[in-house]
Amino acid sequence: MKRMTRHGSFIGLMLLIFLLSCSYQQNFVKHKEIQSRARLVAVLPLINLTSYPNAGRILGDILSTALYAKTDFVIMERTQMLENLKGKEDDLDLILDKSVALKVGKQLGVDTVIFGSVSEYRYKRGLDENPVVGINIRMLDIKSNKILWAGSESRSGGCFWICEDSLNRVAQKVCNDLVDVMSKSAEK
Repeated sequence: MKRMTRHGSFIGLMLLIFLLSCSYQQNFVKHKEIQSRARLVAVLPLINLTSYPNAGRILGDILSTALYAKTDFVIMERTQMLENLKGKEDDLDLILDKSVALKVGKQLGVDTVIFGSVSEYRYKRGLDENPVVGINIRMLDIKSNKILWAGSESRSGGCFWICEDSLNRVAQKVCNDLVDVMSKSAEK
């Protein structure tokens, strides 16, 4: 009987450790300076630091969708952004530097640029291949040249027995979580 109790306790402890280690989020916010209304925002393609092709563009699109759904920002459409930058030498897939993001924001005529990187976008090997997504983003106010908000989140998906998470679904959760934190900060 004691053997079952120890085994059950061990499984419970492992489950608790697993649940606590599935997601990590960190944020920096300048609450008073984020104004959610009347802010024209360009979401630049995120730099892909992974081996997964186009992960930066994929997460940039998911992030844009979350911003459309959860904020009052006016989002510059990707095709309009690319058309406005046509012929410029900057490679949008390589904008990680604040000064380059500022320059692109001025060229686009927007109030705010959101830029950053994708640090994880893969299926983690193990007993089951669980999806893992990591993203780092910053919101730059063009007029003041200040970072108003920065967020970073890493999450591992996977469910027990009943369901399966896809890589895209975990990416949506990560982007939605970050936008929730940012949009709540804009309300304060």
